[in-house]
Amino acid sequence: MDSWNPETFDTALRETLTKHSDLISDYHAEDRRLMDEYLNSDQYESRKPNKYLADFSSLLKHTVTPMLRERRIRVWHYTRLLDEEVSAMQRKLEPSTLAGLWQRLDTLRNKGQLTQQEVLIVYDQSPFHEKGVDRSNRVCTTTVPLCSDHHLVVPLLESWGGESAHFWLSNETVAATLKTIGTPRIVEIETALDDNFNAVSVARTAVQAWARSLGVSVHVLGIDLTIMDCLDTAKVLRVHTAGDGVFETVATTYPVGCNQLLAQ
Repeated sequence: MDSWNPETFDTALRETLTKHSDLISDYHAEDRRLMDEYLNSDQYESRKPNKYLADFSSLLKHTVTPMLRERRIRVWHYTRLLDEEVSAMQRKLEPSTLAGLWQRLDTLRNKGQLTQQEVLIVYDQSPFHEKGVDRSNRVCTTTVPLCSDHHLVVPLLESWGGESAHFWLSNETVAATLKTIGTPRIVEIETALDDNFNAVSVARTAVQAWARSLGVSVHVLGIDLTIMDCLDTAKVLRVHTAGDGVFETVATTYPVGCNQLLAQ
């Protein structure tokens, strides 16, 4: 299912959300009203509480979140890869690690795309040396599709290696070389929601989408979703490559209806 598209929700989830539609509609309408009131009030006036918050929070925590823990959703991964790296990803999703970065760099050295000195520069400046606990051993995705020129994903598409390779890279010459390696890709992945608070966050997106389907003016906000414990069961659905005709339409006309459902 797509957390942002109620048409992809299964019957049980739709029936549950239908049962609570009045609460969902009232909460989001009240939230919008209170925000507008706050933005147009005196700068020292505090925002008033939403009178539906307790019931709405209970719905998310005790009803929708447990249901989503039993479901699988489609997420989106933005990267720049060699063709052989795409093939490897389609066989098995591997998390970003410092050891994995070294192996990939060594492959580029063997192919003559990086020198030994350039390999060492990229490896030594990888943020995973200091931020490995927080950023490695996972695949980072978004729950809503983003267009290829979105500012949040452009750095991921324009340089090979992702944040493990180029986020802290200070050598401009080597950084320019990484931008010549591989091709921009948008990867659709199917995953479960067992990791950390993934189900909690996705529940909020799903309910926002449901509220919007009820005619409430609400922004459907996706989240950054990391796949860790679910990697063994996650699978690549499709890989879109720059120039293939679909890559350029992601988040505009593909998937069908996304532009209307996600419009701000």
